[in-house]
Amino acid sequence: MKTKTYRWLLPVILGLVLANCDEDEQGPGDYYDQGDFRITMNAEKIPGKGQYRSRLESGDTLTLRVNIESTEALEGLEVIKTVNLQVDTSFGEDGVLRVDASGTAFDYDFTYIPSVDDVDQLVGFTFKAVTAGGRETTSDLTASISLSPRDNLPRRKWEWSSILHVNNEDNPNSEVIEDCERDNAYLFNQDDSMNLDYGTDTGAGACAFDGLNEFTRWYITEDEQHFIMEKHNVFTPDVIVADTFRIETLTVDKLALELTVDLSDLGLREEEIFLYMFEAAPRDN
Repeated sequence: MKTKTYRWLLPVILGLVLANCDEDEQGPGDYYDQGDFRITMNAEKIPGKGQYRSRLESGDTLTLRVNIESTEALEGLEVIKTVNLQVDTSFGEDGVLRVDASGTAFDYDFTYIPSVDDVDQLVGFTFKAVTAGGRETTSDLTASISLSPRDNLPRRKWEWSSILHVNNEDNPNSEVIEDCERDNAYLFNQDDSMNLDYGTDTGAGACAFDGLNEFTRWYITEDEQHFIMEKHNVFTPDVIVADTFRIETLTVDKLALELTVDLSDLGLREEEIFLYMFEAAPRDN
């Protein structure tokens, strides 16, 4: 009779134990970060003691609030940057950023702006706290950095795919690109200079005046709303004209720019709107 009772109670006891574990919801990451001397930060927690992760694009600002708690007085904090597990000596002083710390609780706001060189690399930051008594503890952040559409522009050739006359009164969004323009491509260089490649179908018909304007500089405004292209006529090189495009689309493989043009001298309106669309292609140089 006792044996039957034990057999009946065993599933009930196991059920209560499992239910209690579910309520705690304590995973390995939570367990390993316990203790009287630890570093935490407002980043994505991943399994392992003091392990965190952040995802961002080149040019974005990585901002972290680093919190240190200790039972002993703190003396300092070191931040060490590594790339592919090797110390990046260009960061801080020979790869180490040193910060004075004090008290038993210390907060530090860490910022870093990744460059194109960080893209698709194994970028890590080790935060090492040291107490006045010589105790040390560390926490690691792995930064996954992808190429931003802005930084991708100089790496590709941007082929013209379409020009739409958006507010054409007779036929809105009508296609107005000329056949001889379909092999045109912009090259936006890393040093902010630019070129317009007219392709092989040039110098005749609708493209007879290709090359009359030379494009010299490009940039995106600080609010990232407008794309500026500067150019000059070959006969008046000192007169710089800036075309101001509104950015409609900017991804790593597509670019769409809206330009408002005054065509009143041609019998049209002062605000004729055109949408230029480009597709990314491999760049040779």
